[in-house]
Amino acid sequence: MATAKKTAAKKAVDGFPAAPLAAPGSPANYRVRVRMYRHGLGDCFLLTFPRKGKAAPLQMLLDCGALARDGAFMTGLVEHIHKTVAPKGGKGRLDVVAATHEHKDHLSGFNQAREVFNTKFDFGAVWLGWTENLTKPEIEKIKSARRKAAETLRAALAMPGVGPELAGVSDLLQFSGEEDTTGSRTVAEALEYLKLRGSETGDLRYLEPGQEPIALDGVDGVRVYVLGPPKDPILLKGSEVTGKMKREDVIYHLGATGAVGMDALAAAAGVEANGDEERFSPFAAEHRITRQSPYFANVEQFLSQTYDDPGQGWRQIETDWMQAFGQLALDLDSDTNNTSLVLAFEFVKTGEVLLFVGDAQVGNWQSWADVQFAVPGRAKPLPAHDLLNRTVFYKVGHHGSHNATLKAGGLELMNQPGLVAFIPLDRATAQAQRWDMPAGPLFDALVKKTGERVVLSDAGETPGEEAKAAGVRATAAYVDYFLV
Repeated sequence: MATAKKTAAKKAVDGFPAAPLAAPGSPANYRVRVRMYRHGLGDCFLLTFPRKGKAAPLQMLLDCGALARDGAFMTGLVEHIHKTVAPKGGKGRLDVVAATHEHKDHLSGFNQAREVFNTKFDFGAVWLGWTENLTKPEIEKIKSARRKAAETLRAALAMPGVGPELAGVSDLLQFSGEEDTTGSRTVAEALEYLKLRGSETGDLRYLEPGQEPIALDGVDGVRVYVLGPPKDPILLKGSEVTGKMKREDVIYHLGATGAVGMDALAAAAGVEANGDEERFSPFAAEHRITRQSPYFANVEQFLSQTYDDPGQGWRQIETDWMQAFGQLALDLDSDTNNTSLVLAFEFVKTGEVLLFVGDAQVGNWQSWADVQFAVPGRAKPLPAHDLLNRTVFYKVGHHGSHNATLKAGGLELMNQPGLVAFIPLDRATAQAQRWDMPAGPLFDALVKKTGERVVLSDAGETPGEEAKAAGVRATAAYVDYFLV
């Protein structure tokens, strides 16, 4: 189809591909340029808003990360960003740097290209979701639980005899693991780096849904609304796609492990379970007979004829408990996605909206039904769903996975005839990890809703004619969307 035409086979590159600072055919005048970098499976968006007169445009960097990319490649990407915002050389200025959530595919570049960020960029404001504010006790509790989950999973992977029961767990841990090249900087450290840069400029903001819309310095007629992450703790952890949601057509076709379940798994994996390992072991000490126990001789013959009989392998349960680690990995990944900072950019005169959802999953989307904004000059509060109805550009969540774009209360509300959707996705990386991205039903719905104006960042694909007519231009290194 027009939105997924394959170009010539992709060539392997050692570094970020060379590309002009402006794509061929770019308009001379525009109200915003949204640049999606084609750097693999990850998010990196540069938003450029012209200012009046001779003032330099406002530049906003929204995330900068990828899976399976080394430091040289990501440094090349950030060098290209620098040349774009400072074409005459010298230091470039990023007026706003926003990070959506604590995952490698959104933040790794702030570690891998740290030297370039330090030496070649001045930062203005740094925007983070309220869930990154560690001065709030409830946030520290969430972060602590997340660290424990990751520690438990890594301990399980290191256990002898681990096999297919934990298939996919190590893949999911990539999102929160150490960096590809150094092995010394974690994703959490990338977030701390951004906090430090924001503190140094005196403009570090933790944004909350429903707060007063934000004006962009020197940019007339644009308001920024914060839709997520949700304040409701139930919705904050609401990433599970239930049978009820499928029956009611809420999503495009997880029970949570819970704190006690995680403690039990931690005990099994040899990780300290709040200092109370005995409590979380499946059998009390007096009921355990190991093969080294002096009492084992009493049951050895029986076990050899039943449990140890190769022909009766179905009886064995030693590794059955490991299956729960897969759910724990999903919970860890999804709960982090649901803390995504969600931003909507409104052009006041025309009502057009650009929507960036990070990797927001079900609970985050559902929370927007109750989010309202007090807008100057407006008698009644503005519902968040009104912004979805006026969306002309949608940055698709979580690389097009099935539970990161709501159907009812989500895509079905986006009814603008010129809607364009950008999906940051490298198909080869997703396929190598056995991930269904983009999810077929969602992709089909996006194609239908946009009139085939769906664009992937995959360097092996080229935008269709419908997307080009809507203001999309592309090079080997990036894809641009222009609102003129």
